[in-house]
Amino acid sequence: MKNLIIITSLLLAAALLGSGCTDQDPAQRAELLTVNSLEEIEVMLQTRPVFIEMGAGWCPSCVEQKPIVEELAAEYGDQVAFVYIDTDKQSQLAQHFNVYYIPDLSMIVSSKNGTFNYITRQGTLTGERQEAMMVGLTSKNVLEVIIQDTLKLRSTNT
Repeated sequence: MKNLIIITSLLLAAALLGSGCTDQDPAQRAELLTVNSLEEIEVMLQTRPVFIEMGAGWCPSCVEQKPIVEELAAEYGDQVAFVYIDTDKQSQLAQHFNVYYIPDLSMIVSSKNGTFNYITRQGTLTGERQEAMMVGLTSKNVLEVIIQDTLKLRSTNT
């Protein structure tokens, strides 16, 4: 009986210690911002570009994408606003952005007369999100190029 209590205690301690382990250092990731309106995005755009990830908790690719975006937010968060839109909880924003497949990612560079300007994978500006959106799991390298292109573009236009 005494051995059973000791073994049970050891197993419980091991489970508690192991439950907080992750494959990435959480210090290298930043929390993504949440917005509830287009006006909030407009306010952010006054000082910096806005990177948007749209997804849902039930989507395996979205769950895999989010830590990648959080890593980028930790690296570039002082220059870019990183926003997460849960398509289930913020359906009006998902509808506005015409989200059909997730994860859906885009970088808004600026806004003019209520129209967002996005950057494409080729580093060009467009007013059409369909030309600039990235759908499906997207690598950190691809996203980093878009972020760097955006920062170059904004620095030349300010």
